[in-house]
Amino acid sequence: MNRALAANALSLALALAGAVTVAWPRTAASYLRAGIRPSATTAAPTRIVLADGAWAIADAWGHPVRLRPYRRIISTNLVTDRLLVELCEPTRILAISRAAAERRRDGFRYAGMTTIDGFGPVEALVALQPDLVLTNSFGSPGSAERLRGAGIEVFNLGELHGENSLSYVALSLGELLGVPERARLLIQGFSRRMRALAAHRDPAKAKRALFLSILGPDLQGGTRGTSYHDIMAAAGLVDVAAAQYQGWPAYSAEQVLALAPELIVTREGHAARICAHPGMSLLAPCRGQGRIVELLGELLDEPGLAMLDAAEELSARVNENP
Repeated sequence: MNRALAANALSLALALAGAVTVAWPRTAASYLRAGIRPSATTAAPTRIVLADGAWAIADAWGHPVRLRPYRRIISTNLVTDRLLVELCEPTRILAISRAAAERRRDGFRYAGMTTIDGFGPVEALVALQPDLVLTNSFGSPGSAERLRGAGIEVFNLGELHGENSLSYVALSLGELLGVPERARLLIQGFSRRMRALAAHRDPAKAKRALFLSILGPDLQGGTRGTSYHDIMAAAGLVDVAAAQYQGWPAYSAEQVLALAPELIVTREGHAARICAHPGMSLLAPCRGQGRIVELLGELLDEPGLAMLDAAEELSARVNENP
């Protein structure tokens, strides 16, 4: 998961839901007929047959989650907040993260939902009586075990990195919701649009770019294996850090200067801070011999469907003044 997204206080939002009748593949054979055939680049959730013959899928930690028609679902992070809205009936969504409702860009999607702090006491979640909670590696320590101890099913998404993890989460959620085909089409459309953005760009003219921000006293990057890399690649940029680094490296000024990017991608309000960092005044974009493109942090930092919006905006910004 992006560190910046983890640093945002991921919270929960509450909306009491009514019961809904859901069509669900009842048998193993019917489930497989409705199942997803992953592409070579898409990780699929692992299917498991339980001792009683029922189907389950393993979450990121290997915990088997039984496949049944969940009707009171809580999402504790921005990625599954949006996916739930796209994939299932509103009446099945019991709660979403407070961070979703507070977003400037698209908080309207979750209007009317009451919020609750996802990092607060687990008892607050138990009181809502969900039948499924979607969480990830940055949730409150021990919360999954405590929720399961209260008889509530939990699907742990693990770390959220970018396109690959989004595919896994979307396909897993499609199976948990009983709508695998809907999830497959959603992620296929997302991937197709991400690829199409850069398809008409001349690779020989692609700008050498670097994602950079300030995290505490550090120059913080995001490269191969993260959503920042995926966003830059979709926008037709060359990630200059990808050959030497992966994940979220902390750079020295000397390391950034050695990478010699001609374009810096960063969060809104970070350009001046980057150039004021010791040694960074020598960087070409800070000397006016390149560009620094700032994007809204809540758009840039989400490793979910918002990656497409971020890539489209970045592509437009980069190419409006080549």
